[in-house]
Amino acid sequence: MAEQENILESIVRSSQDQFLSLSSGLTIAAEFNCSLLDVEQTALEHSIVPIRFKRNSLSCLEQLRLFQSRVAIIGCGGLGGRTAELLTRLGIGHLILTDPDSFSESNLNRQIFCTVQALGRAKVEVLAGELTKINPVLETTIREKCFNADAIVTTDVVVDCLDSPQARKDLSVLCLKHKIALVHGAVKEWYGQVGVEQTPHMLIDKLYPDTPLAAQPPPTVLPMTVGLIASIQATETCKFLLNKKSTLNGNILQTDLLQQEYEMIPYKND
Repeated sequence: MAEQENILESIVRSSQDQFLSLSSGLTIAAEFNCSLLDVEQTALEHSIVPIRFKRNSLSCLEQLRLFQSRVAIIGCGGLGGRTAELLTRLGIGHLILTDPDSFSESNLNRQIFCTVQALGRAKVEVLAGELTKINPVLETTIREKCFNADAIVTTDVVVDCLDSPQARKDLSVLCLKHKIALVHGAVKEWYGQVGVEQTPHMLIDKLYPDTPLAAQPPPTVLPMTVGLIASIQATETCKFLLNKKSTLNGNILQTDLLQQEYEMIPYKND
């Protein structure tokens, strides 16, 4: 208890205008032989925000809520990589990254962490390493195998960044069963869509009523479409975690970047 008070006293002394620099946090962590995560959580609990989140313009309580949140990213390619990057910069505390694939040359046009040096490496391993360069206190759990209940039951929200209708439907069934919100995103060429599925509304089942038995090739995708849809998915994830009202509750947003058209389409279950 006394040590915790000493840590807090050091945080208050080192902060400026209720913000704590990364260098000061690291110094305090070394001084008290604790983690930077512990230091920053203590700071947030006492209305002091790490400087790297200063421009988020969120309240300290909101930033703490994100700091304590767990989000599962299912699919770590174009949508998943960019959504994970945005959520990391936002200040999410724990990301579960699920993808069985490795980076290939065809990923270079749209997958933010795909570089020539990363080719052949597992996507989840590359993401975990790169994301902690952005936010050093981010905790990551990586799963190279397909998602299952274990990957989502401890999360606050799941982000669907898959490219297979059947996989999306399987994920939806799991999320509905465990009453976990699912932020859906899909892209193809110039077109994209985003929606939020929550019990009892079955959005994915409505969007993909008939799944072909034969495996379908992945869609061709432009990087601009990926960037837009990933940004909206990250936004909806943030809004859900902060309990902010969303116009995507009961609606699906469809976009056409070629014509710069955006349409909100209501859906409901019969």
